[in-house]
Amino acid sequence: MKQYVFILLAFGMVLATPVWASELFGKIVYKGQPLKGAEITVKDKKTKTNEIGYYSVSLDPGGYLLGIKLPDGSSREEKVDVFPQDTEKNLRLE
Repeated sequence: MKQYVFILLAFGMVLATPVWASELFGKIVYKGQPLKGAEITVKDKKTKTNEIGYYSVSLDPGGYLLGIKLPDGSSREEKVDVFPQDTEKNLRLE
């Protein structure tokens, strides 16, 4: 009987384990150059690309739209799937 209780408790702990956020990261190139200082929006989170066009944001696994504000004032959206492990999404925009 004790074995069954132990197994049920162990199984319950696995099911109760929270899903940890993953890191979505990558580099954005615009017209052949790193897109620096661009605003990146995913769901309710915002960040900016650094000097070499790199961005990073912590998200739960799932499907998202990655919003990118370009230097000419226009915006782009790219679909991205974030996996339980860290996810890299590099973009080349023209």
